[in-house]
Amino acid sequence: MRGLCKIFTVLDCILPFLACIMLVAFYLFDIDNSYLIALNLLIIIFSVLKIYMKNKNIYKLKKMNEQIQRVASGNLNGRILVREDGLIGDLACNFNKIIESLQVTCENEIMAEEARRKLMVNISHDIRTPLTSIIGYVDALKDGMASNEEERQEYLQIISMKSRKLKQLIDEIFHMAKLDSDDIKMDFQSHDMGEILRECIIGFLPKFNKEEITLKIDIIDEKALVYCDRLSIIRILNNLIENALQYGGRENVIGIDLVQLENDYQINIWDKGPGIEEEHIPFIFERLYIRDKARKKPVGSSGLGLSIAKKLIEKHDGKIWVESKLSEKTVFSFTIPKL
Repeated sequence: MRGLCKIFTVLDCILPFLACIMLVAFYLFDIDNSYLIALNLLIIIFSVLKIYMKNKNIYKLKKMNEQIQRVASGNLNGRILVREDGLIGDLACNFNKIIESLQVTCENEIMAEEARRKLMVNISHDIRTPLTSIIGYVDALKDGMASNEEERQEYLQIISMKSRKLKQLIDEIFHMAKLDSDDIKMDFQSHDMGEILRECIIGFLPKFNKEEITLKIDIIDEKALVYCDRLSIIRILNNLIENALQYGGRENVIGIDLVQLENDYQINIWDKGPGIEEEHIPFIFERLYIRDKARKKPVGSSGLGLSIAKKLIEKHDGKIWVESKLSEKTVFSFTIPKL
């Protein structure tokens, strides 16, 4: 089709010129007018074909315009069928690509809106529950329902505990919002990953002792230098260790490993809890995953810890994943590039 269009373009330039030459030759050299008749006939045929091609292209353009109007009205399911090459064919192909891109964008927006809606519903529930409890205990204290000082102190302790957990939830919501908007300021410097890991473990020792957790540590002796934001790495480790305590502490064993790879350092935090079903593993780092039936939500958990960890790891050019065998072992691992 494209070749035929080129031929028509060439003929469109040549035939009028040839017609003029034949007319001059007819009068000057008394040439048989049958040649002139043949040339004029050829010009007429060419003109008819040109009109046909023009009308055919106009028809295709009308069809394209109809499809554009359907897209403008919100229908992204249609496509333009083109069977020939040429400018109109290229235009139709590019238009189809634009429609496909718009369709993907619309689908992503719908999914994102649904995710935001679910997130707001779950967060509202998580905020309302401790807040209702706090208000209840405060009203009880105001009404003098505490029969003695010991009971009064117990109420105050519950209020304090639930207030701290509510603050933790709100802090994590704001932190996730900042990560989504890329509004987190990071201070990347050279740090020893082993030192950061030991510091985090020391911070959890009171909890490990209280829960009578047996801790198995395997950290390489040499320095594990990485280029990272120290506070972000501490948050990642805290979230993963807290997760192991909440879900895997029932077997009283938690392990923490630091392994040296060729280009990265790998940190493994494992437990011997009930584990995660295989079908849920691809979604484990989604926000509020713990709302799923796969795991029961423990008191005080926001459901944002693993999502925050994943976002922060990605900002360090690392990877994070989970492997789990039911009732045997669950391992959360992440890598961070060597310095």
